[in-house]
Amino acid sequence: MVSGEAVSGDDQVAPFSMDGAPVRGRIARLGPASIDPILNRHAYPRPVALLLGEAVALAALVGSLLKTEGRLIVQAQGEGPLPLLVAEYRSDGSLRGYARMKPGVAEELSGHGRMAPDALLGAGALIMTLEQELGRPTNQGVVALGGETLAECAETYFRESEQTPTRVRLAVGELRGNGHAWRAGGALIQRVAGDIARGDTQEDWSRAEHLFATLEDAEILDPGLGSGRVLYRLFHEEAVRMAETQALVDHCGCDRDRLAAVLQRFGPAELQEFVEPDGDIHAKCQFCGRDYRIAPDEVRGDA
Repeated sequence: MVSGEAVSGDDQVAPFSMDGAPVRGRIARLGPASIDPILNRHAYPRPVALLLGEAVALAALVGSLLKTEGRLIVQAQGEGPLPLLVAEYRSDGSLRGYARMKPGVAEELSGHGRMAPDALLGAGALIMTLEQELGRPTNQGVVALGGETLAECAETYFRESEQTPTRVRLAVGELRGNGHAWRAGGALIQRVAGDIARGDTQEDWSRAEHLFATLEDAEILDPGLGSGRVLYRLFHEEAVRMAETQALVDHCGCDRDRLAAVLQRFGPAELQEFVEPDGDIHAKCQFCGRDYRIAPDEVRGDA
């Protein structure tokens, strides 16, 4: 059972449950090993960094719910100044994220604060994709972007695509002092369906929703306030229990051999169009910014 002195820590996600309510959940805290390098790598304007940070935290929360090996991709796309936002969680705890802006948008957004998803993305969709390993099928759900926050969009996704009552809270912020550091995190609760033993769970779920609504951004982001203490403050009357945490880390899965395998799908004429004046094919990973150079004669297959 969680106590007020429960272990704290950054860059981790943990499941929790309650003895006194039919609720399961996740709580995530992202700091120097995960969200800070992801957001600092591309020097995004503040509104974009805040939204991408929320997407990465959401990917960690939802991805950690899954019981299969693979990756969970949170993708938001639209026709606005920010046409694409991607965050990815892998079952080993690795995270990555990327936002693509239209030309000139960075300058236009300079000096702005938080913006609603549809203000940045325009009319579009929130897509969650589970890519499972071992040849298992890919699962995908899509809902229209709506709501003032990404958390509201996620709640709509679970309501419409999963038919699971869900509440989500996400927060992103900066620590300023000796330098600049991004932090992010969030929490998610879901109602466990009633059965013969539990009976109707609506009243208990409503009480948990009410308590969850008191969660503040400062509690999520405070590096001195661990996940256990946050859960104890929220749900100690429900006998909340936090299980073993999983470490989260910024790690990109891009790979030179994988890129070469993709290039093998092109014929000789198409491949030649990618060759730069120095005679090599150049490619840059949008997520981590790593540059790759591949000689055309290294590409086998159709090439």
